[in-house]
Amino acid sequence: MQRVKHRLLKYLPPVLGLLVLGGVLVGLHGALKRLSFDDVMAALTNTPRLQVYHALGLLGLSFCFMLIYDVPGILFAKQRGDFPPLAWRRIGLASFCAYALSHVVGAPAISAAAIRLRLYAQWGVPPSGIGRIMTLSGTTFMTGVCVLLGAVLLLNPTDLPLFGHTVAPLVLRGLGAVLWGLIIIYVALAHGTKPLAVFGVNIPRPGFLVATAQVVLSCVDTATACGILYVVLPTVHGLTYAHVLAFYMAGFAGGLLSGLPGGVGVFDSLLLLGMAGYMDPAAAVGAILLFRVLYYLAPAGLAGVIFISHEVFITAGKKRVPELNSFQKKPKSRKNRRPF
Repeated sequence: MQRVKHRLLKYLPPVLGLLVLGGVLVGLHGALKRLSFDDVMAALTNTPRLQVYHALGLLGLSFCFMLIYDVPGILFAKQRGDFPPLAWRRIGLASFCAYALSHVVGAPAISAAAIRLRLYAQWGVPPSGIGRIMTLSGTTFMTGVCVLLGAVLLLNPTDLPLFGHTVAPLVLRGLGAVLWGLIIIYVALAHGTKPLAVFGVNIPRPGFLVATAQVVLSCVDTATACGILYVVLPTVHGLTYAHVLAFYMAGFAGGLLSGLPGGVGVFDSLLLLGMAGYMDPAAAVGAILLFRVLYYLAPAGLAGVIFISHEVFITAGKKRVPELNSFQKKPKSRKNRRPF
């Protein structure tokens, strides 16, 4: 059993690396195939330059959040005591690649976990530590979605596209209260040092501060992403950030449930439904296209180049080691040595 486990841990990360590499190339190709260069340039030209600068500033801030997305998981993994020293540049690399590429590869939870497993296993992180990082990094994103979507349901339920005018506001507010209640329960249960026993299984607690960091990081990250969409939209009377956040969270939740890369189709349709009462659909489509290029394709393209370069560097390094060893001089055996 131990031999099987050892072989699995030895060969699984390289296999996942090849699968992720293929997924990255296919995902980027599919995303770029749906875009027209003329459409992108038209959307960029029709957007005032000051708004583009604001969007780029928010994109830079979003990049910072992508780089530290794994930090709560790292802090959780370090609680075991067997976590190896890990440079910040490596944490940033794994965090950024997993976050950015999972949007275009599809099935974000699975693709992001595969990328993290591949990278952290190379750096000597034990399986238990990798498991903690993947678990917390996966739940971090959902905590922010629950908080912001819950806030929209509680405060502005009628702004939700498709459901805002067909479902009673009281029902939507009740759903928002449930989402907030789940986050409050999660943070409360995370407090403490003793494992939480669930159906006979002991689940370690990340701690109150780590759980709170998850929620805050995810909320500011998602709010910043929505801010990028808001600043590239045409200036329309009556359309506030709160309205756009309601459209964004509805579209994001629908796209997340669809499992499609970046929620393509579902996300865009719900955004268009929400904005239909404020602006011409053509103007909204151009802004959404520009947002996709900035928030999805630009980080994914950069992360793809970084991940592929890293894989090539690792492969070249492994091939170079045997060559260096072959040139090392072997010591003479005792039989061939002449006595003094």
